[in-house]
Formats: sequence, C-alpha cells, structure tokens
Amino acid sequence: MLFGNIPFDSLDFFCTVVSTVIVCFVFLGMSIGYTQKRAHKRYAAGKEKAPSITIFTTLSKVLFVSGMLLTLVSYWLDLPSFLRFHDSNNSRMVGVLFVFLGYIGLQHSFAKLDKNYSPLFDAYKPFSLTTSGIYRHIRHPIYLFNLFVSFGLALSSGMYIVILTALIGFGFVLKAMLIEEEYLKQQFSEYDAYCLRTWRLIPYIF
Repeated sequence: MLFGNIPFDSLDFFCTVVSTVIVCFVFLGMSIGYTQKRAHKRYAAGKEKAPSITIFTTLSKVLFVSGMLLTLVSYWLDLPSFLRFHDSNNSRMVGVLFVFLGYIGLQHSFAKLDKNYSPLFDAYKPFSLTTSGIYRHIRHPIYLFNLFVSFGLALSSGMYIVILTALIGFGFVLKAMLIEEEYLKQQFSEYDAYCLRTWRLIPYIF
C-alpha cells in the first residue's frame, strides 16, 4: 500500500487504520506502563539484588521501539517485496490481535505480580512467590505476553526484520527464564513444587 493512493472505501484502508490505532494504543500503553514501573527504580525498594542480563537494558528498548515503528511504517508504505514475507490483510489483522491480547495479558500479569515485579535486565528478589491468577498455571506470563506482542508485530508487519527483532528478544527471554528459575529455587524452598505444577510459558507444552 502506498500512502496517498489508498481508496478511502477499500478494505486495505480500513485494515490499515484499525491496525495503526491498535498498535499506537499498545505502544503508548506499554511505554507509559513500563516507564511508571521503572521510574526511580521503585521496583528495587527493600529488595535483594538478583542475577540480571544487564546487556538487555538498552537492547530491550531498541527492539521494542524498532519493532513498533517498523510495523507502523509497513502499514502505510509500499515496501519492496524482498523486505516482506506477506502482504495479506488477514495476516496483518491476526498479528494485531496477538499484539492486543499480549497487552491485555500484560496488564493482568502486572496486577497479580504487583510489588514483586522487576525487569529481567535489573532483577531483584521478589518479596514472595506469586502463584495466583495466571501464575497458577504459567511461571512467566510477563515474558509470554511480551512475546505475544513482539511476534504479533512480526506477523502483522510481514517484515523479515521485525521477525529478527522478535527472535532476538525471544533468545534473551529464554536465557532470563533459566537464570531466574535457578535463582528462585535457591531462594524459595517451595519453588521446586511450584515448578512441578506449572509451565514456563505454554501449558502442556513448555
């Protein structure tokens, strides 16, 4: 699609506008939400430092912003075919749905985690284990729903480079989960039992 040449009554235009509105809403919502949670390192107050992936401090912001902006660009510009793996409205809308569901899931996960939250690149020992809500079934829902957003953007944009940003983020998430679980096993005697009745990301699969 080429901006300026889009028929205002076309399905393409409708999908483009809806996708843009949802991605912008999620972009702003996540940006404001993470900024508030991390302001003045309030998440660290009264907590003991835990192992972190410090290299992800800046990289996480770069991946997040670039994925969002590239996706928005893909909606409005007629990009060369070698940059895309699809140019389908159906795929675009399915991807946007994943982005939106990821955002909703994040809000629920943050609400349940509450003061136990800290970012993977600056981790701190939680005051206690969170095992209610979605945490009854999944140990790392914040990571899961962030992946919903990043891979949803990749599918919605149809761009190879956005897939790359999602895969890089996924690699860091996997590493963070293993580090976090090993640490929590040492800090909480009940964590082993919790692991036995839950899944890392996807019930009955992983």
